[in-house]
Amino acid sequence: MDKPDVPNAFDAVAPRYDLMCRLNPGYVGMLADAARALAPLPQSRLLDLCCGTGLSTQALRRAHPGVPMVALDGSPGMLEQARRKPLAPIEFVQGDAQMPGRYLQGPFGGILMAYGLRNVDDPDRSLVELHHLLAPGGLLAIHDYSLAGPGAERLWRFMCRAVVRPFCAAVSGAPQLFSYLEDSVLDFDRRDALARRIQEAGFELLRVIPGRLWQRQIVHTFLARRAP
Repeated sequence: MDKPDVPNAFDAVAPRYDLMCRLNPGYVGMLADAARALAPLPQSRLLDLCCGTGLSTQALRRAHPGVPMVALDGSPGMLEQARRKPLAPIEFVQGDAQMPGRYLQGPFGGILMAYGLRNVDDPDRSLVELHHLLAPGGLLAIHDYSLAGPGAERLWRFMCRAVVRPFCAAVSGAPQLFSYLEDSVLDFDRRDALARRIQEAGFELLRVIPGRLWQRQIVHTFLARRAP
């Protein structure tokens, strides 16, 4: 499966996506950690980029009650699930995460991009667009798989073959999506390389937050800031 096919693949699994995520120990907690890291905001407006079914949007709403928010995703099916959650008032937008400036007007005080940068064709272009959308001093949280060393790579391969792929394929009926997940993580930046990529896009890297439980060296949140 190629990256342009990812939104359509998520359409197929959208009704069962929340179940799979909630059965992943630490998944919701890691989104909460990423959402809370976006503080203090220089401007009370948030963007949830690649919002999926709205689990990341829920995390942002709980961490920042009352803050105006926009949520964007490329999959109509995932957005349909997100709109069913009690998240109002939130503006939902269907669009390409690589070029969010085509659909959205800044500035935002904070942007969360969870499990999205790995799935765009040109992550550098996406980061540059996010830099433009942020207010001066605005915060960016990139939350994604980013393996930290050979041990993390071995663990990821084992967990995918033993747990993630067979379980999610059975629940979702879409084995190709989870084969893609395994390969996309192995092909994506390692933790330190992703940190450098974010800095090279013009951001000040503030800290890197490790994931939870077995994903501590597999998932990270990169908290960065646009210069004031």
